[in-house]
Amino acid sequence: MSTINEKINDIAVKEFKGNNSSFAKAMNTSEANIRNYRKGTMPKLDFIVKLHDFFEMSFEYLLSENVEIGMYEIEDPKTFSQDQDLLNKTLKAENNLLKERLEFLSEQIEFYKGKIEFLSLQTSVKKTQTSKEIAEGLRIIDEIENLFIKKSVK
Repeated sequence: MSTINEKINDIAVKEFKGNNSSFAKAMNTSEANIRNYRKGTMPKLDFIVKLHDFFEMSFEYLLSENVEIGMYEIEDPKTFSQDQDLLNKTLKAENNLLKERLEFLSEQIEFYKGKIEFLSLQTSVKKTQTSKEIAEGLRIIDEIENLFIKKSVK
């Protein structure tokens, strides 16, 4: 496992022969920043983005501790674009499925609310619950419905 600091150090050694000044110049930052990043200071986000752009490294590689040092690969921009397109299509499909599920569950909630209201109005049915208990049950169903809608919209 390697941290981003170890990866930055590895890049400095492999690409700039350990020269902090050359690395800093290429990244348009100070030599002190490079030195600090190599020693363990968490790099700023804009520096991570520069590494990503300059070396065409994935953010996953840079930020993951599961990739060994020296194993970074330069991404093919076409492959990256195809991966992004696939990810976008997958997310869109998942979003559509969630919307359909939400509709279905909302319909189920409405069905059961109607059933409860119907049963509460039946005089021939033996009263086992008071109207107060039925009202409380309907209130709980409304709360569940509202929570579900709020959660699925996020």
